[in-house]
Order: sequence, then structure tokens, then C-alpha cells
Amino acid sequence: MEITRKNFNEQFDNITKDLKKSCFASFDAEFTAIIAGECFKHRLFDTNEERYDRIKNEVSKMIMTQVGLTFFQYDRDHDTYVATGYTFHLCPQVVGDIDQSFIFQASTLNFLCRHNFDFNKFTYEGLPYLSKAEEAKVRKMLKEGSNYLLRTLEMTDEKLLQQYCSEVAKWLATSKEGTLYLDIENPLLRYIVHNEVRARFPDVLTTDSLGNSHKVLIYRDKYVEGANSAPVAILEENLMHHLLGFSQIISLLASYHKPIIGHNIFLDVVLMHNQFIGPLPKKYSTFKKNINEIFPIIFDTKHISHEMSKKLTFDEVWKSNALQDLYEFFSEGKCKKLQHGVNLIRLSTPFDVNQSYHEAGWDSYCSGYCFIRLGHWAACENIGKFRPVGPTEKLAALAHYSNKVNIIRGAVPYMNLVGDDPPSHRPDLLHLKCLNERFNIGKVSSVLAAFGSIDIKPYGSRTALIAASSHYAVNNILKQFRDSRDYRISKYSVYRHSVAGRMAIWWGGALLTGSLVIYIIHKKVNNN
Repeated sequence: MEITRKNFNEQFDNITKDLKKSCFASFDAEFTAIIAGECFKHRLFDTNEERYDRIKNEVSKMIMTQVGLTFFQYDRDHDTYVATGYTFHLCPQVVGDIDQSFIFQASTLNFLCRHNFDFNKFTYEGLPYLSKAEEAKVRKMLKEGSNYLLRTLEMTDEKLLQQYCSEVAKWLATSKEGTLYLDIENPLLRYIVHNEVRARFPDVLTTDSLGNSHKVLIYRDKYVEGANSAPVAILEENLMHHLLGFSQIISLLASYHKPIIGHNIFLDVVLMHNQFIGPLPKKYSTFKKNINEIFPIIFDTKHISHEMSKKLTFDEVWKSNALQDLYEFFSEGKCKKLQHGVNLIRLSTPFDVNQSYHEAGWDSYCSGYCFIRLGHWAACENIGKFRPVGPTEKLAALAHYSNKVNIIRGAVPYMNLVGDDPPSHRPDLLHLKCLNERFNIGKVSSVLAAFGSIDIKPYGSRTALIAASSHYAVNNILKQFRDSRDYRISKYSVYRHSVAGRMAIWWGGALLTGSLVIYIIHKKVNNN
């Protein structure tokens, strides 16, 4: 189901119930920018901290435009999972002096157009949101009173405010009607009108109209029987409900502590922090801590599938770890490990599968589907036989992979949200020295292209460091260039090849030599 401004309020209780009944929730997002540019290049040299430091400023310019959530409920009587999927459309907002901004790349526009992205739903119907930091700022604005908000109104809204107040004044002076309705769609302006009318016309009573959240109901008689002026605290909470929008769903996910499932979600969790928690912290460790406090259990099916694929032969394994390939591998019954006792998984409301890849709701469903199948396989391996398996056993069987987020083409295989990241799983770096000319990265890259996936980093005018994806590639490079007249390639040593290492050796040698000379002189003096 698609969720926009139009149906968010009426569906909020259903979303809450579906989440509460679920055994886990799967997540996916679509962004306003495709990962491009120098800071987003994935290098085999990268530690997770280095990658985070490189992208954190650029990521702050991006937002999620679509969030998909699928809640999986287990029907024990029929050994079946029932999945309820939601696609939330999001759009930034202006509140007081908070003006949420983002970049929209032309390449992203082309990509979204190819996948039938609905820009009208984004701009006209997208749900607002506030990060925790922005929410605190708005609540502070409200405490400072409506005068502060009045100063931040745009000219158009300021004219509308004067128009509404003039309408009230005219009604009081010329009409004998006991009530007046003002239809005000903008929730912030509606809150300001309540306060301004009460300040300018102290004898009237204002409240929200029952059954229509856009209408302000004004009573001529402040003490009219059966009516009460809406308390300021209620007006504030009504306003915050509108301004928070999708952020309330994030709060629900955090409060229920359901396991969150995603596929290749490193960038998702970085954006989630920036958009719904607050500006990305300087320290990588603080970022991980903040994410884990909100979502204590996260599974990444990209990491799980990569690790579990090592248990299969070449003929048995899926075509690739891309979500579409992984989903089709399991949904088409190609996994030989899942021939018996497999749960039925059905959607409560079907998606249009032919047009749904790269649509956040559908992708979130695919992630959860793959998680169930991977969990079934892992649980049956632990048991020693293939039989029906419930969600508790699945989660226990995959607990080893909890809070480990896949890292693409980096020095380490995953980000650990609950502790130190793992040591590098890449082979040692190689050191290259050009013997006859200055270092040319294009030429060297061409020479080494035949050895598979490698990255090259300049290290001087004639030298460079080489990172390779496998020990096999490293051994082949060393063997091939053993007698080369153009390049000298050896395993990198910080003492032999770095300036600091060579300086340490030089100073150590100089210190040792100096000490020996002093010792000899001292000995001669004593003998004399």
C-alpha cells in the first residue's frame, strides 16, 4: 500500500497494528542521488572509518524520497508468513527557520524516470519528517511562543493570516452567527491562527473542528455550553503530529525493537541517521552507537548471503548477490538446500511485480523473503535435517550475522554496529616502483588489469601502493613482475617503504652509532 499525506492519518493505526504483530520488519529506501563522485568510490584500501569520513558530508545533501517497510507476521497454525507491505512517499518541509534541503542529480532523475517514479506524489503528497535534532528545535520554537513563528512566516502566509483575522473581525461586527469555520490546510499556519485569534479577540473560543483536521472552529461566546477551548498543549501536539509525519513510524520501529532486515544497507543507515536522528557525528564510533541505540537488531541479507554462499558449490550458488537475483533464486525454488519443510510466504496485498523492482515497498518485501529462506536453511543445518522452522529458530540460527552490515569493496567485509569492526580480510598491500619513468596511474592500471580486481594509490613520484582482492592475484603479480625491467613490485613494508619508517631506521642507526662512539671514547678515557 502506498502511504502519502492523504491517507497517512487514517492508516496510522493499521501500520501500528501490523508492526506490533510482526516478528520482524524489512526495510528499503530510494534516494535523490546516485552514489557518484570521488568520495563515493569504493576502494580496497578503505577502512570503514575512512569511508564514513569521506561520505558523511556528501550524504547530508541526499534524502530518502521513498521508504519501503514490509511487516512479516507468522501464522503458526498454517506455518505461513503473511507480509504486509507499505511504500511511504517522503518530501522535505519548511518549519520556522528549519529549511530542509537536498540535491537531485540529473542521473538520478533519469534512473527514477526509467523506473516510473511518481514525482507528483513526492512533491505534492510526500510525508513530512523531522530528525530528533529538528524536533527538539521546533519544540523550543513553540515554547518561545507564536511571536517567534510569526517572524518566520513567508509573505504569502503572513497575508493569509491577516486575511483570516480580518474575516473574524468582520464576522464579529456584522454577523449574528454563533460559529465561524476557517479552512486552513497548512498545519503551522493553522496553529498560528489559533493563537493569533485568541490574542486579538479574547472573548472568542477556538477549537479544531471534529471530523475535519483542516478547519478551525470559532465560537462567538467563549462560555458557550458544551464547547471547550482547545488547550495550547493539545494544539502543539496536533501540530507536531503533522510536522513529524513519517518520523513517527521510525519512532514506532524503535519502540517495538523488532529486528530490521535490509539488503546492502550501509548507505541506508547513514542516511537514516542524518534524516531521522540528526547530523552525522564526526566520530564513526558515535554514529554506530547512535544507530544501535535506535535499532538494536539489524540484519543485512547481502552480508548473510555472501557468507552462506561459501557453503555451496559453483553449480548450486545464486547468480549474484544483487537483491533481484537472490530473490528469484529462492522464489523460483532453485535452492537445493530448501526442498522440504519450507514455509509459504504470501503478501496480504499483491504488488505489481513486473514494474516493482527499485520500488521501495517491493524491494523491502524481497529482502524479508530472502531473509526467511536464508534463516530456514541456516536453522535446518543446525538441526541436522530439513523440517518446518518457526521465526524464533530462524532468528537464532542467523544471530551470528546480527548487526553486521555489508561493505562493498573495502578493506574489511562488514561494519559491526555493536563492537569493533573485523580485521582486514584482504591480502597485504604491494609496493610498486617505476624503474625507468615517473609513475603513471593509467599506464600501471592497464598493465595490472589482467590480474583481476585491484586498486592503485600513488605513493610518490615513482612509487605506488597496490591493493588486490585476493591472495591469488597478489601471488600472480609478484611472480609475473619478479624480473621486470620496468617495475619493481614487492610486499609493502612500512619500515622499508614509508618515509616515517625509513626515518625511524636512519635515526635508530644514527643513535646506535653515536652511542657506540661515546662508549668507545668513554672507555679510552677511563683506561688512560
